[in-house]
Amino acid sequence: MSTPRAKRSASRVSKKASTPATPSLRKRDRSAGADPKLAAFIRKHWPAKGRAQRIARAEKAWKEAMEIASTFKKLDPETVKWIAEDPDLEYL
Repeated sequence: MSTPRAKRSASRVSKKASTPATPSLRKRDRSAGADPKLAAFIRKHWPAKGRAQRIARAEKAWKEAMEIASTFKKLDPETVKWIAEDPDLEYL
């Protein structure tokens, strides 16, 4: 036979409600919690300045790559096999 459990108090306060909310004024560091060497590498090679331009270049390159890749969807399987078996492509 087990012993009866104690009743919980109805006036229990959650921990979230008891801590004051302080907004952080600093920007979140994406490399926080990472290896310090890795964090330094990330900050050096991808600074905040110029981020919008890097993103725009990457999106443009992605669209170009997808446009090129979409042309291969139009090839029939025999043509793809012929390209793959081409001996001249082996030494490029």
